[in-house]
Amino acid sequence: MSFMTTLTPDADKVIPTGRIERVDGDYVLAFDLQLDYPRSYIWSLLTERERVAKWLGNLLDDWAVGHAYELDMDGGSASGTVLQYNPPLSLQITWEDELGGESVIEWRVLESAGGTLLQFRARTESSDFLTEGSVGWQTILEGLEAGAAGRTPDTGGDRWAPLREAYSREYSLSPSMGTVRKESGHTSVHFDRLLDADRDTVWQALTDTVRFSRWLAPGILQLQVGGEIKLDFPTFTLEGDVSYVLNDQALEYSWSSPEVRESSVHWLLSPAGSKTLLQLSHTLRSPGRTDVLLGQWHDRLDALAVMLAGGEAHPSAHRLDALCKFYRRVYGTGQASGGSS
Repeated sequence: MSFMTTLTPDADKVIPTGRIERVDGDYVLAFDLQLDYPRSYIWSLLTERERVAKWLGNLLDDWAVGHAYELDMDGGSASGTVLQYNPPLSLQITWEDELGGESVIEWRVLESAGGTLLQFRARTESSDFLTEGSVGWQTILEGLEAGAAGRTPDTGGDRWAPLREAYSREYSLSPSMGTVRKESGHTSVHFDRLLDADRDTVWQALTDTVRFSRWLAPGILQLQVGGEIKLDFPTFTLEGDVSYVLNDQALEYSWSSPEVRESSVHWLLSPAGSKTLLQLSHTLRSPGRTDVLLGQWHDRLDALAVMLAGGEAHPSAHRLDALCKFYRRVYGTGQASGGSS
C-alpha cells in the first residue's frame, strides 16, 4: 500500500478507526464499516477489477482461489495468493509488500441494519510498519467508502503523521518509518522509535563501545564535548567530533560519509512509561542522499531494537536494498541539498 497517502486535514478525523489486537501472538488490525448499500454492491467493489482499481489498485487478473495475484498501487505494489473466495461472503488473500512483509488479509461482507457490515482483518506476526500500515488501510477503506458513494476520494491536506502518532500512542507501538524534514533551514532525516527498554539501557546502547558495536559499528566514542567519535563501517570509516552531551538524554556529533559530506547526528531520549522514545535527527549541511540515509538508519535502528530485546542482529543486504528503494519511491531520488548555513 502507499503508506504516505495524504488525507483531509480535519482535526476531528485524526483518530484511529481501526483496532490493533493481539491474537495468539500475532498482531491483528481490524476495521468494521457499516455501509448503507446492498451486500451485493459492496461485494462487487471488492471483486470487480474496474471497481477495485478505484479504491485499492490495478488488479492484474481476477481473484481465483489458489492463484497468485498482483496489484499496482499508486507507485507501490503488492502480491500474494488467494486463499478463500466465497461470494458474496468472504475474500481472503496473503499480502506481500515490496519490503517482503507478509500478512493475511480478509474481507467479510455481512447483511446488517438494512445495509452491509464490511469487516476487514489483517493479521501479521511482526509489528514492523504496523502503525504506518494502520494509517494506510484506514486511508484505503475511506477511499472505498467514498467510491461506494460515487465520490472521488479526497486526498488533499496531510494528516498522515498525526494519525500515525495516534495509532502509536493508543496501542503503545513504535512507528517504523523515517521522514524527511526541514530543521533550521536544513534537510533532516528523522526517526521516532519507541523502544522496549528504560532510558539508561538505551543510553548505554548509544554510548558504550561494546554495545553500540553490536548494532551500529565497531569504534570509539569519547563522551564529552570535543571528544572523538570513530566508527568502522564495512565500506568507510566515520571520524567526527562530539558537539553536545546531556547525560542519559541527548547526544550530538558530526558525521561525514559517502552519502553526505557535512552533517550532524542528534539523539534525544525521553521516558515513555516503561519504554523509551528515541528520536534521531540526521541533519544535512551539504547535498546528500536522503533515501540511502533513511534506509541505512532504518536498518540500524531495527538492529538496535533486536539487541535491546536480547537478540543478535544479522545484516541483510537484500533488506537494506529494499529499504533504500522504498524510501526512494516515497521521497524521490533522494539527492537533497543541506540548506543554507
